[in-house]
Amino acid sequence: MSNKNDYFHVGEKGFFPAWFSKLLFTLISVKFWGLVVSISLSTHLLLIEKIEAQQWVVFNTTIWGLIFGMKEVFRIAENKNQTDQNIQQAQQPSISIPKLPKEPTSTTDNKGKEIVGSDPS
Repeated sequence: MSNKNDYFHVGEKGFFPAWFSKLLFTLISVKFWGLVVSISLSTHLLLIEKIEAQQWVVFNTTIWGLIFGMKEVFRIAENKNQTDQNIQQAQQPSISIPKLPKEPTSTTDNKGKEIVGSDPS
């Protein structure tokens, strides 16, 4: 899916923002466990009457909103980084090296002197 040119190298412009974004995106990928723990803990607290039902709803909807909202923010940021990289690559001028002419032919004249290429005379 991705090739070697899709990766940043240390010191390259945009490396650290992309690294930070990737780190946070990876941390958010454990959202399932965060949701399980938060719901379990809040439900336990609700059952032992340490919190009220309204607090349970506010807490859980806030956690769900933060996790899924942050995931989308980082997905958008990653897509923007990829788009910016594609635009930057498209704007870079391509360098073309002209082909070298064919190897010149050499001949000798009637005096034994070497003639390189064609002689206009």
